[in-house]
Amino acid sequence: MTAFQPPALRAWLRFWWAVLVPLYVLSPLSLLALPQLRRLPRPLWWVLAGYALSQQIPAFLAPEPLLASILALARTLLMGGLIGAGLVLTHTLWLRGLAWGLAVVYATTLIYSGLGGAELTQQRLFHPYMTSITLGLMGACGIWWALFAGGRWWWRLPFGVAALTVLLLSGSRGAMAAALLGCALGWVVRLRWQIAISLMLGLGLLGGGLYVGQRFDVQSVTRLLSTDTSGRDLVWWNAISVIQSAPLAGVGSYRLGTRFAPPGGQCVLWSAPDSVAPTCPDFISRLGYPWLIAHNVTLQQLAETGPLGLIGLFVLLGVAVVTAVWVRDPLGVAVLSGLLLATTTDNTLIVPGPAVGEVFWVMVGAVLARLPQDVPAARWPLLSWPAGLAAAGLMMALSLPLLASLKVLPPNPNYRLSVLIAPTHIQTTRNYTAYAQFDLPTGKYRTELRTCLKSCTYLVAVPYTVLTKSAAPVVTLTANLYPQPRQRLELLLYPGESTFRPVPLATKSWIVERQP
Repeated sequence: MTAFQPPALRAWLRFWWAVLVPLYVLSPLSLLALPQLRRLPRPLWWVLAGYALSQQIPAFLAPEPLLASILALARTLLMGGLIGAGLVLTHTLWLRGLAWGLAVVYATTLIYSGLGGAELTQQRLFHPYMTSITLGLMGACGIWWALFAGGRWWWRLPFGVAALTVLLLSGSRGAMAAALLGCALGWVVRLRWQIAISLMLGLGLLGGGLYVGQRFDVQSVTRLLSTDTSGRDLVWWNAISVIQSAPLAGVGSYRLGTRFAPPGGQCVLWSAPDSVAPTCPDFISRLGYPWLIAHNVTLQQLAETGPLGLIGLFVLLGVAVVTAVWVRDPLGVAVLSGLLLATTTDNTLIVPGPAVGEVFWVMVGAVLARLPQDVPAARWPLLSWPAGLAAAGLMMALSLPLLASLKVLPPNPNYRLSVLIAPTHIQTTRNYTAYAQFDLPTGKYRTELRTCLKSCTYLVAVPYTVLTKSAAPVVTLTANLYPQPRQRLELLLYPGESTFRPVPLATKSWIVERQP
């Protein structure tokens, strides 16, 4: 695209892009690039307009229509600004500037984790204001930049090694899967022997890192070989209860956290390793808990905006992915495919966030910028049909937890509740205690207690092991309840290892009433 770009805006966005990762609070400044959306071909205007409508229409039907409409508009404008920034930052030299910000994060992480007290090899990496999952995704981004952003080998090689080190020590399996898929598809698009050699070298370093991690029992590295979903099945089942409570329009953008928030919880900006996390400002606290997420893109979008919002999002994603392949952009294909894969177990598209979503939507703009302006009208159907198929395929591929929950199995007599001692009338909602025992086959299990009003919220989960058949221990579950006169409690039994199937093995529910 050759449309005019204001020099001042271009210079500012180059600086903004270079510092975006460590200073992601600056992401709203991308709104300055909203006018750049005029550079898009007209058919893409309709795609963006369709997405905006798909978010606004459900918002008008949400439980809080005015607030939901304002928040949906805010998210749409921010995404549009980031896409507009990508339309300006389309040149590889300018995209390469992100490496500066990534390098700052890598250095900060390694220094901060090394000074944390415990040995670096016996803990997952942590950062003053980023989670280990975010650090893993930042490591994946660094690998993609080292492989596909171009530049001299003297900085790409050490930068790639640093990115791979952060990825391994983060212990994030989703980030590692994203990195591998992005590298593979990026190479398929470019098909250059230099990239193939770099990939082989990278795979050798990855294999060596995994071997060394196992050999010396580096916990963050050995964790990468586990298939456990780290308790996400409990979150997914709660998200499904939210979807069932508002199946047509959802609860509104950024409002899912209000349904996930535990009784007596406090909104924090980010989790801190020393358990002293900064609390949210008042204007964010009024929104509830916007950072509590469903850890799956489909469940998140369905819970917030219903089926229409879900379709609008995936149509936009389908167009972006097909365009990246059509213009043969290896960096775009790597970033989009990798971060989309990560949305199976996380929410990497939400903005504002810790820079991951910002990188994704800027890359969408950079990919769309490579579409020629003079594409004949007769050729647009050649892009629209693949985009529609890509949207449907992505929706199916990234909806694994939801699809796994659709098959309802009959009750299994091997998982039977034998003892339940739980008060149904209480004087106070603090420190509610229930005792439960199941008759179970040998193995590892988890028992969860959750409370339900309009939807259900996690309270507490207790893991345990059954050593001999029908000799499970009595489980004690203690938690604070909502200060409501009436609520439903649920007891759920899960296998000890989290899977992609969120449906519990057995359930039991009862009503608790608070007496005046």
